[in-house]
Amino acid sequence: MSAYQSRDNMGGFLVDASLSIYTASTSDSAMKTPENEHSSSIWEDVVEKEWPLDLGMSFFRFIDHFGFGLGFQTFNPYLTLGTAFEHFGIMGWTDWRLIAVCAGEPEAFRGGISVMEQISPTPSLIVGLFQFASRSNAIYAVGGGDVWVPYKEDDDVYSSSCWDDDTGCHWKKEKSDSGEFYYYGFIEYGGGVYVMQKLSSIFGWGLEFKYSYDVTYKANRLAFTFNAFLG
Repeated sequence: MSAYQSRDNMGGFLVDASLSIYTASTSDSAMKTPENEHSSSIWEDVVEKEWPLDLGMSFFRFIDHFGFGLGFQTFNPYLTLGTAFEHFGIMGWTDWRLIAVCAGEPEAFRGGISVMEQISPTPSLIVGLFQFASRSNAIYAVGGGDVWVPYKEDDDVYSSSCWDDDTGCHWKKEKSDSGEFYYYGFIEYGGGVYVMQKLSSIFGWGLEFKYSYDVTYKANRLAFTFNAFLG
């Protein structure tokens, strides 16, 4: 939406840098710590240890009411596409898994859609609401000690496919002496509020607060984002 508001200042271009802080916790309905290695409820441990920071950069272009762009979050690239008007917009996104292939098999799809409504109390200030649904990524940060490792029956090697779909997978704890990071996917929906302010003809800043519910692992997520943009 900020790109739409800036479409006449830099020929419709917007460059945005962001820093997000996340926190996640499983809901009361989530299963507790597993009693055996076959329990899928180990995701309670995983969600509680999600990586709390996310750095992002995006480039966007508006032509009339139609917009498109690309960017990355924590080195995960994505594409965006949508349309916007002065007080309403709808935007979709997908990441590199749309075309990626791993070990001869397509990667699990990541993407989502967001609807935004906004007003301008002053010419330089924008306040808005948004709602979204997506299949997203999170980073599970393993800092040493006991680590949950996925595997399948009659398979002695680590099974990376379990992080996207744990059907038929089992889990066991192994000792880890060094920190490791894993991506895993989940389906979520939620919404939030944002505010943007233009400080000059091309420079501005924004704040965003987001709540979402993780349907896959029964977790609540909060995110606070600060961004600065040229456009």
